[in-house]
Amino acid sequence: MSLTVITILCISITSVIGIFIGSLKFKGIGLGVGGVLFAGLFSGYLLERLAIVLNPEVLAFLKEFGLILFIYSMGLTVGPNIFASLRKNGLILNLISFAVVTLGTVITVLIFKFGHISLPELIGLYSGAVTSTPALGSGQQILAELGEQVSAIEKSGFTYALAYPFAIISGILVFVLLKVIFRVKIADEVAAYETQKVDDDPHMQGFNVLVNNPSFDGLEIGDFLKMMHYTMTISRMKRGNEYIIPHAHIKLQMGDILLIFGPRKIFQEISFLFRLAPELDLMEESARQIQSQTLLLTNYRRVGKPLKKILGDTRHHWVISRVIRNGISLSPTPELKLAYADQVVVVGKKEETKSLIKYLGNDQETANDTRFIPFFLGMILGILVGLIPFHIPGVEIPLKLGTSGGPLIVAMLLSYRGSWGRIVFYTPPHVLKAFKFFGILLFLAVVGIASGPGFVKLISGTEGLYFVGLGILITALPLLIVGLFMRLTKKMNYLTLCGALSGCMTSLPTMTFIANMSNADAPAIGYATVYPVTIALRVISAQVLALMLF
Repeated sequence: MSLTVITILCISITSVIGIFIGSLKFKGIGLGVGGVLFAGLFSGYLLERLAIVLNPEVLAFLKEFGLILFIYSMGLTVGPNIFASLRKNGLILNLISFAVVTLGTVITVLIFKFGHISLPELIGLYSGAVTSTPALGSGQQILAELGEQVSAIEKSGFTYALAYPFAIISGILVFVLLKVIFRVKIADEVAAYETQKVDDDPHMQGFNVLVNNPSFDGLEIGDFLKMMHYTMTISRMKRGNEYIIPHAHIKLQMGDILLIFGPRKIFQEISFLFRLAPELDLMEESARQIQSQTLLLTNYRRVGKPLKKILGDTRHHWVISRVIRNGISLSPTPELKLAYADQVVVVGKKEETKSLIKYLGNDQETANDTRFIPFFLGMILGILVGLIPFHIPGVEIPLKLGTSGGPLIVAMLLSYRGSWGRIVFYTPPHVLKAFKFFGILLFLAVVGIASGPGFVKLISGTEGLYFVGLGILITALPLLIVGLFMRLTKKMNYLTLCGALSGCMTSLPTMTFIANMSNADAPAIGYATVYPVTIALRVISAQVLALMLF
């Protein structure tokens, strides 16, 4: 058996054991993919004791390729949502992320100045304390480019592994402490969140109204929607005993019954104009004559096109009631640009929508295809961008995004754009999930194997406890400071706050702890809102630390 095969075999065995360790849970909390790191540490220690040496070139390839695959797939996943997360409440939550990352970075610098710790150990400690594998990979790459010895860089894996599990525990303890300090009652927080959720829910909801306001008699529906800033759409209407598919030029009449789709927050505004009619169900009444279809955008020529290009100025026998993207129902405003795999909900008779089906594509099989050419083209572009040096005033050494930052930024931009001419960068979510998991498996397994021998020596001495304490400081202090500030000054909902703080340290186990406590979706939404920005900030902060302190 060749050394290459033995190396691959060891990586495979380590991954299997690591996945099993990560699947073990205590009260719903487990290490997840982090279990592979600890399996790798054990494998590395065992291999040294047995005097087995693996192929270093194969290990280097698997580590680098795994990291690039993980980072690029992560960028494609978070890219479409990263700009949306900066709007409204998302802006406040992402300012929390910026504050936590900045405080953690400052504390890390102070530890380096006064804590008698090497730079590679510091990078690993920082990355483990915020449970950020991309930060570890980014920091290791910068250290290598700066000329740090391989044996020294491996020390970052020791401290990463030491800090990682205690970061999860520290995050949970901070949340418990905040709960005690502010005497939080979970039931009250859930009730407050649900009330606010109804007001802020972006999903389009349907409700029936009766036109009983003479001021709108004779007003064209297009003008009415324009007056309402296209925050809603009218999908069906009833006039007398006739069910009508409304187009922009139909004029409203007294007694018309309308089925309106819009966010919950416009209910009150509409109630001032027309009488709400909850006793009516126009959708069910008209189901035999008018059908609702969900069409999939798979025609690459339509990607990035605004809805007004579809709607035109003609009197269609169908109407687009909403567009569903990433599970969120969007109002079909004329300026809304379509993205690949958008679900376009169309109301009308099936025979009348054939031209629209052809226009959009509506090919489920095509949507599920993995486009390997665009995927690898984007990866190539990301690697090349990562190699471009640029200078920051005051820093003598040129900065590179590396094979962490380059693929991440390129992937986010490409996925947000959606397509480039005929090249569509959409990758099915289940494929991205598999690529991310496979990439992080390879990276963590190699890091663990390389760090295993030194890790056992470190953890068995007092120095290991010292590193654990420093890691807890990096984890807990920023979370506690920001948590106290947001609760005292902004009265932020405890569940949303803890979810956002979990996202700030990219720690799914801590978010799970809060979610299990409340059985509400507030922690998950807070986590998901800050996660895309936090990933980018952690990668950048690790690089900045390496450059500043080298």
